[in-house]
Amino acid sequence: MITMSIDTRMLAVPGASLRTGWWAAALLAQQISFAMCAAATTWIVVPADSQIAFSGQHAGNTFKGVFEKWDAAISFDPADLAGSKATVTVALASAKTGDQTYDKTLPTADWFDAAKGPSGVFETSAFRALGGDKFEADGTLAIRGMKAPVTLAFEFKPAGETAKLTGQAKLKRLDYGVGKGSDGDGSWVSLDIPVEISVSLKKG
Repeated sequence: MITMSIDTRMLAVPGASLRTGWWAAALLAQQISFAMCAAATTWIVVPADSQIAFSGQHAGNTFKGVFEKWDAAISFDPADLAGSKATVTVALASAKTGDQTYDKTLPTADWFDAAKGPSGVFETSAFRALGGDKFEADGTLAIRGMKAPVTLAFEFKPAGETAKLTGQAKLKRLDYGVGKGSDGDGSWVSLDIPVEISVSLKKG
């Protein structure tokens, strides 16, 4: 955030000229304007039209799932990438694939270990513009007490007071010890897990 300091004693000196007081007031107004412009836009997720999905291979068959419970704090402005920030928190036990066996297995100790660490958290550290509506976000994902870098490639399309954000990333499950005990070599479940997001936003 841009800050400026003003010596308010100038306004208190007896006989200070009207011109000096006007100049100080103008600087104060400029300071407020700069502070407002320096903050990236805050966006609120519209849950009914948003999704975090994942997929992979199990015994040669493709599985797909979603996280039913998650939240995100997003401040993003294509014109102020340095001031942009996002934190996404996912309830790991809310992973659903539509297959009862998968859904019972995923929260267990060898996989998400949701009883010990109920949340997965992604925090951004930097954004890059790739041209047009395309961007990349570098960040860190924490699951099961383990952290690893993740890059999210995404498109951001604003439309007045709303915006649509769609993107994808590829996670390596062993970076977080997910399934390491029962399938550490990927014989049954793919080691790479694609994640896709589709998020509707409104200005906060």
